Amino acid sequence: MVNNMHETVDIFFKMNINNNDIKQTVEFNNIGKRYIKNNKTFLMFKEPLYEENKDNDLLIICDKNEIVINRSGFINMKQRFKVNEKTIGIYKNEYINSELSTFTNKYDFNNNNIVLDYNIINEEEIIGNYILEIKIKGVRSNE
Repeated sequence: MVNNMHETVDIFFKMNINNNDIKQTVEFNNIGKRYIKNNKTFLMFKEPLYEENKDNDLLIICDKNEIVINRSGFINMKQRFKVNEKTIGIYKNEYINSELSTFTNKYDFNNNNIVLDYNIINEEEIIGNYILEIKIKGVRSNE
């Protein structure tokens, strides 16, 4: 793919969440855009928020060593993930504006799949584990 050109792709998103032994799974399909610039893959799509009947814009930036997730809309978040590292990002919604500390257990990325396993940390204690899987299929067209 040529730099600065994007392609339309089908996204399958799955997040397994385990917070204080409360487990839930969030899954959805959507159409997104993917482009490559400076050896990084940029993936943009909408993330539905079922309880709010709204959505967020999601921008995921991947390279072989790290992933950055930017959410904007009802929830605003920016977090960088790098394997075996603790990182600090931001998380904001209408109720909360705080730093978000994470530790990345696993990160795998290729042209068709993203897998990210991380813990959320509060005061040096793990308060949740999140496993994100994104499957990218069905390239629709180059524009």
